[in-house]
Amino acid sequence: MIEIIQQTVKTEDNLECKLPKNIRQIGNPEKDFRIYMEDYVYTYLHPAQIPGMEIGILPRLLILVGEINHFSDRSCAFISGAIQVENKEYPESVPELNDKTWRRIHTEMQRFFDKCDIVGWVLDVPGNALEVTVEMENIHRQNFVNQFQFFFLMDSEEREEAFYTWKDGRLARKDGYFIYYEKNPQMQEYMISRREEMYGDKAPREEVEDQAAKNYRAMMQEKKKRAYKRGTGILSYLSSMLMVVILCSVSVILLKNIRRMDNMEQTISVMSMAMESTEQEKENEENHVAVETIKGNILPVDEEIPAENTSPDQENLQEKTPAEDTVPEEVALPEETPENADEPVGLADEQKASGAETVPDTMPSAAETAESYQKQGYYIVQAGDSLRQISYNIYQNYTMIEKICEVNGIENQDSIYIGQKIILPE
Repeated sequence: MIEIIQQTVKTEDNLECKLPKNIRQIGNPEKDFRIYMEDYVYTYLHPAQIPGMEIGILPRLLILVGEINHFSDRSCAFISGAIQVENKEYPESVPELNDKTWRRIHTEMQRFFDKCDIVGWVLDVPGNALEVTVEMENIHRQNFVNQFQFFFLMDSEEREEAFYTWKDGRLARKDGYFIYYEKNPQMQEYMISRREEMYGDKAPREEVEDQAAKNYRAMMQEKKKRAYKRGTGILSYLSSMLMVVILCSVSVILLKNIRRMDNMEQTISVMSMAMESTEQEKENEENHVAVETIKGNILPVDEEIPAENTSPDQENLQEKTPAEDTVPEEVALPEETPENADEPVGLADEQKASGAETVPDTMPSAAETAESYQKQGYYIVQAGDSLRQISYNIYQNYTMIEKICEVNGIENQDSIYIGQKIILPE
């Protein structure tokens, strides 16, 4: 009769379990049920990694021991030991798991793995190419009744391997697992005892332990190198980002200063033009000649007194005294021609008398000007303009200021310059 060992299921309530820190991933492990194999166990399952041992050509069957822990979101199996099943009577066939075999397995567990449970089994068939047969499924169904106990199939010749779990009445393959690195003196003692059985007292005890320690040290050094490279890469990336931010800030400041200089240059130009016009007006006022109307008595040129009938006294009198019937005239110097010389005299006099300004008939109204700018679609900024004035002149309100700024990309409505082309939104 085959004795079945039902291990105790351990949960978070009765066990504090921390996942290993130093692990190596093989394949793509599933999230709901993950398998962790200790490095000494993995080394023992692969004879080619042990000095002095070669890949065999006969099938091997091993029992995996460890523990299975259940968490809120997943279950994890930790393999900390492997016990090989002897098959001396029929070495070319798969070892049989009978009562005698199970008694020997329990003896080995009590000697080396007293705190472990059976979590699965291993079958190494060289040249099998990972084909699960009916015989393998029968062995698993008859001897491993727990749904979390698994099957590890190996092909040492082709160096292929895979884990299988019982699902829906058959062995289903898992995509990956983990190898973790921790101190495992129990597996070390078991490996040393196996070597002593094979080679006697001449077998070196330190070879297995030194090789595992060497692999562990190499792995840790490689991990430190990767961490250093990763830290250096992050530092370089942060330095580059800082330089980019500084360059962008400097560029923005330079652009703002350039715009301020352009605005200042335009303001100075407008001020200089205003000053020149003021000086010109002053010069015109200084050079203006005042024209006055004077009154005087002028003798007619064509009326002359005959010299024969006049005496010297009369001649003098004629030179000094004007004739009785001569009417004094006002003599005026020529005046400047007014700008509205072509305008009828009566209309001009009437406008001056009423105090009204003269407005040409051809001057367009404000509504016509606004409509023409709207049809044109843009407006050129003149001296003294502001966005409030432009909005009111064209739209007769101030509500279009924000839309004008949005269309033209103007951040500050007070920052416009002469000659700037303002797009007029509809």
